[in-house]
Parts: sequence; C-alpha cells; structure tokens
Amino acid sequence: MTNATLDLPEETALAAFEARDRAMDGRFVVAVKTTRIYCKPSCPARRPRRENFELLPDNAAAQAAGYRACLRCKPDDVGRDRTAIAKAIALIEQSEATIALTQLAQAVGYAPHHFQRLFTRDIGVSPAAY
Repeated sequence: MTNATLDLPEETALAAFEARDRAMDGRFVVAVKTTRIYCKPSCPARRPRRENFELLPDNAAAQAAGYRACLRCKPDDVGRDRTAIAKAIALIEQSEATIALTQLAQAVGYAPHHFQRLFTRDIGVSPAAY
C-alpha cells in the first residue's frame, strides 16, 4: 500500500472508506489495482478485497500511477462541487435580495434540485435557509 504521502492515519482512511464517509471525499482516493480505477471514499460501488486496493493522497497521484477515474462516483468532480457551493455562498452574501434557487443553481452550473441536495449536504442547511 502506498501511504507515504497521506495526510491522515491509514486506519482513519480505511474506516472512512468502509463507512463511505462523504466528509473524506477530496482528502484521499482509493485506487483499485485489479480494475485500474480510482474512487472517492464514498463511492457506492462494491468494496474490493483489501489486497486489491491502495490509498493515494489525491487524483493526480492516482493518475500518475496509471489509474483512471471511476465513472460511477466521478472523483474528479469533488472540487467542482465545492467550488460551486463557495460561489453560491458568495452570491448569496453579496445579494441584498433573496435569490431564487433556480437562479442560484443556474449561476453555478447545476440543475436546481441537484444543487439543493449538494448545498444542503455540505453546508447543513438549504440555500434559502442560508
């Protein structure tokens, strides 16, 4: 297992992977040796056997090792979601009037219902409540 550059203990990363912890998305990736695919810790795919995966610090390390992104969990989109939420928060705070969810979602490039779920999951409240 490659763990030399992970910024968290291996046991913590393994527990997060086993629990499919969304809070750990973006902190490390799981690279499956048999399929040559890397995933987010929260990926809903079936878990590989322990000897068939390694923990890597980020997407770039996985790509450098010859892995490709999972088509199910799309680990490269983690940053996109966080960027969109940060932009939405900035728009909400700059606006003097209430912004409709459809306008907010359109401004950050997401469908309204999907953005509502992302925002609520990451921030803990809906965009309207924020």
